[in-house]
Amino acid sequence: MKIKLAVMFGGRSVEHEISVISAIQAIHAVDKDKYDVIPIYITKNNEMYVGEHIGEIEAYKNINALIAESTRVNLVNDGDRTLIIRYPHKAFAKDVIDYIDVAFPIVHGTNVEDGTLQGYLQMLNLPYVGCDVISSAVGMDKYVMKTVFKDNGIPVLDCVCVDAEDYDADPEKIIADIEKKFSYRASASARRMTPTDLKIRFRTRSTMRTESLSSPR
Repeated sequence: MKIKLAVMFGGRSVEHEISVISAIQAIHAVDKDKYDVIPIYITKNNEMYVGEHIGEIEAYKNINALIAESTRVNLVNDGDRTLIIRYPHKAFAKDVIDYIDVAFPIVHGTNVEDGTLQGYLQMLNLPYVGCDVISSAVGMDKYVMKTVFKDNGIPVLDCVCVDAEDYDADPEKIIADIEKKFSYRASASARRMTPTDLKIRFRTRSTMRTESLSSPR
């Protein structure tokens, strides 16, 4: 009997589309002789869908049409199995669509990769591929990861953690505090987002002020 493998992807993340691409590539690579793959798409509103075309990249050119022809579902723990249940219930329709043996979350970014989805799967007693809750959360938060590294004797660059609201309230004070600790060139990156997309480098106080105000929060 094949293992029922639920590949879960998408979610409320700025890296939503990257997750879709990664997951569908993985679905094509899975050994279909060993695994019965069930693609589960998570929308940007955190709604889960299954359907005939959920695992096809071309279908995501028109997500509204894809959602319309697919079935919204919830996952339910039923003894030693996790069931895929139609939501909402339809009269005279079969509610249990399938079951899952193991989940394979292929997700990127906040609200999914940061331990949120992993915690949900653990509540369902559903085995899953990849990092557990704490390692996902620590790995997603650059500041927390730095403190863990330092506490374990692993050398990392020093940093200052700045809240966007504090910066907006008094940017000159925040910049002055940073300048007391660092010299230019300095760099900044969003704490819980992809560093390659949101890294900013400053050469002077004026560029720090300008770039910080125009950068994503």
